[in-house]
Amino acid sequence: MSKFQIILIAVFGVFILAGVATFSLYRGGSANNVSVTVWGDIPSYDFNLLLSKPIISQDKTMTINYVEKSEDTIETEFTESLAEGTSPDLIILTNDKLWKNKSKLTIIPYASVSERDFKATFIEEGELFLDQNGIYALPFSIDPMVLYYNRDLLSGAGQARPMQYWDEIYASAANLSKRDAAGNVVSSVIALGEARNIPNFKDVLSLLLFQAGTPITSFVGTELRSQISNKFNLSISPGETALDFFTQFSNPTKVYYSWNRSLIDAQTHFTSGDSAYYLGFASELRVLKNKNPTLNFAVSLVPQSRVSGKTITFGRLRGLAISRGSKNPDAALATATKLVSKDVSSALSEILALPPARRDLLSIKQTDDVLSVFYNAALQSKGWLDPDATITGSIFREAIESVTSGRARTVEAVSKANREVDALIK
Repeated sequence: MSKFQIILIAVFGVFILAGVATFSLYRGGSANNVSVTVWGDIPSYDFNLLLSKPIISQDKTMTINYVEKSEDTIETEFTESLAEGTSPDLIILTNDKLWKNKSKLTIIPYASVSERDFKATFIEEGELFLDQNGIYALPFSIDPMVLYYNRDLLSGAGQARPMQYWDEIYASAANLSKRDAAGNVVSSVIALGEARNIPNFKDVLSLLLFQAGTPITSFVGTELRSQISNKFNLSISPGETALDFFTQFSNPTKVYYSWNRSLIDAQTHFTSGDSAYYLGFASELRVLKNKNPTLNFAVSLVPQSRVSGKTITFGRLRGLAISRGSKNPDAALATATKLVSKDVSSALSEILALPPARRDLLSIKQTDDVLSVFYNAALQSKGWLDPDATITGSIFREAIESVTSGRARTVEAVSKANREVDALIK
C-alpha cells in the first residue's frame, strides 16, 4: 500500500469516526453525577431493565430516573408540569404528538448534532423530528405495521403464500370470506371498511394514503398543510383512492364484502381464527400469542400498491425530546445521546422485541423469520406530522363512516377531512 493510500484511508477514518461519535456511548467529562428524569409510556419494568444493563448502570457520570406515564395522559401531565416548574428533563413522545408539543421542547441545534449525521444514523421516518433550525427529538424506537396471517386458513384455501399486493385481496376474499344463510359475515379475509371495531383504523388508513401517494400533511414553504385532498396532478386525488379502497370491504353489495361494525374487534376476530389477515404492529406479536397460544399464524410485510413503485408501511416512532423546563438541558442532551447510542438501542430493541431505529443495527441480517420482517418494515416505515392525534382520529372516523353510511360521497368526505385537518393545524 502506498503512502498516499495510507493517508487517504486515515483521512476517511477520521470523518467516519466524527460522524459516529455523535451517537456513540456518551462519556461525561466531569466526575460529578448528574440526575436526569425521563417520562415515557414504555412500561417501567422494561425501561428499568434497560437501565440495569451494565452499559448504563456502570456509568457513574449520570443517574437516570424513569417515570412511566399513560399514553392517554402524558401530554396533559407534561403541560401541567411545565406550568408548575416540575417537568422532566426528557420526554419520550411518539411522532403523532410532536407537532402539538413543539413549543414545550428545547430544540437540539445542528451545531450539536448535524443533520447529515442524523440522517445517516436513523431511519427515514426519523426526519419528522427535524426542523430548519435543529432537531426536536432523537429517534428512540420504531413500531412498524406488518401483516399477520393465519397459516391454516390460507393453506385450506389453497394459497401458498400471503398476499404481497393489494389487488390480490379480491381473489382471496372469494375463498376466505364466508357468509351464513342470512348473509352475515362469519369469517373474513381482513378487517377493512369500518372504524369502530378496527382499533388501528386510523393507522391503516394512513398506510393506504401513503401508498396511494399523499404524505397526508407536508410543508408548503414554512407552513404545515393538509394534503389529503390534493390531486398531485392526477385525475382523482390519492386521498379518494385510499378511502374508496378502505371502505369498499364493508359494502354488502360487493362480492368481496368481508367486514361490518357488528363484528368483534379486528384483533380478537383474528386470534379467534375467523380472519385470514390482520394489519397490526410489531408490538402486537406478544398480545396475539397470549390471546391464542395455539393459533397457527405468521407475519409478513404489508401488501403494497403494484403501481406506485415504492415499498411503504406505517410506523409508530418514539423520540427522546428535551423538555423546555429541564434545569440541565446539557445533561439531558448527553443522556438522550447515550440512550440512542448503538449498544443501548440494541439492548432496548431486545427488551421491547421491536426493531431499532438505527440504520447500522437494521443492516445486521436477522436469521429469525419474524425479526427479519420487522427489521425490513422498520426501514420502510413512514409517519406524518399530526396536529392533534385524538381529533384527527375523529376526523378520519367521520370520513370513513360518512361514506359507509351513504351520508357523503368519497370526494366530499375527503374534502371535509382536508379542511378540518387544515383548520386544526392553524
